[in-house]
Amino acid sequence: MHTKKPASPSLPADEAALDTLIDAGAALSGLSVESAYRAGVKIHLNAVTNAAKLVLAFEVEDDAEPDPVFRP
Repeated sequence: MHTKKPASPSLPADEAALDTLIDAGAALSGLSVESAYRAGVKIHLNAVTNAAKLVLAFEVEDDAEPDPVFRP
């Protein structure tokens, strides 16, 4: 039985909406983002979003279980 695949993550295309997202995330974390660092934050948010898309695109069966012992 397959469950519904989660929606692919995306960042707001609108610059003002992205700034609002950054401000809200920072406020929830108790942080502030100085204007000198905003461009870097946007680059990293984009990188994390792209990484999440790759992970979510990987098909895993519902009955897949992690191996109880790690063997390199």
